[in-house]
Amino acid sequence: MSYLTSSRGMRWHYEEEGHGPALLFLHGWGVDGRIWRQQHKYFSRKYRVISLDLPGHGQTEWQPVSLPDIARDILELFIQKDGGRWGVVASSFGGLVALSLAEQEAAGIKALAFVGALPKFVQSEDFLCGLTLARVLKLKGQIQTAYPSIVRVFFRSLFTQTEREGRRYKWIQTFRRQETAPQREALISFLDIIATADLRPVLSQCPIPVQMINGTEDYICPRPLLQNIKKENPQVRLDWLGECGHFPFLTKPYEFNDTLERFLTAYIAVDGITA
Repeated sequence: MSYLTSSRGMRWHYEEEGHGPALLFLHGWGVDGRIWRQQHKYFSRKYRVISLDLPGHGQTEWQPVSLPDIARDILELFIQKDGGRWGVVASSFGGLVALSLAEQEAAGIKALAFVGALPKFVQSEDFLCGLTLARVLKLKGQIQTAYPSIVRVFFRSLFTQTEREGRRYKWIQTFRRQETAPQREALISFLDIIATADLRPVLSQCPIPVQMINGTEDYICPRPLLQNIKKENPQVRLDWLGECGHFPFLTKPYEFNDTLERFLTAYIAVDGITA
């Protein structure tokens, strides 16, 4: 296991593998960096792959922290030390972290890829798709009274019926049982961030190439919502994996890895080839 401590005292756990341009993977709410294991193996052939555990998840300690604080720590410990050859791949809540990174230091990132991630997750008068605030607050209450079982129930809901009946889902369930449960305080704090965060201006002004890879059956990121984001941000590239829910990189890893690699190689130099 590898750890680094930021200047404000947060002890971060990460896993690193491979050589070449740096590729950072950011997980979502309620899971940890091990969720990217199929991408670690594949992309470490050409990249130096790093997956973090976000605060209170996996082996990273918890302390009260804001979204900008998380981004500042990641910039301090990783991106600012690498000369600006980074690619960032973010799932779900990790997309908010990635956009906060881009807001603070876009020059250090060459490409951003989002999976089931949005610049804003909760509905409002000018954002009619996405989760309702009532649903987020309900989940927050359930975390306070039915933890950790509600995390397992919520995780299961993010897969389609077809995915849950497949062989890969059984494998996913096996490694999930081996994970360290995220800390309740971290889950509640991140839900508060999800309830209020609106980084649409950051995405619309982002100078970094952006790809959004989504499952066609993801109820958190429905197709009309992503198509509207694409309409408002023409620079965004949209890719779809059929019959997938919120985690297409788990249930269709080969298709996902190929889709992501084609995007990354257009913008990040690998093995002396200029992107």
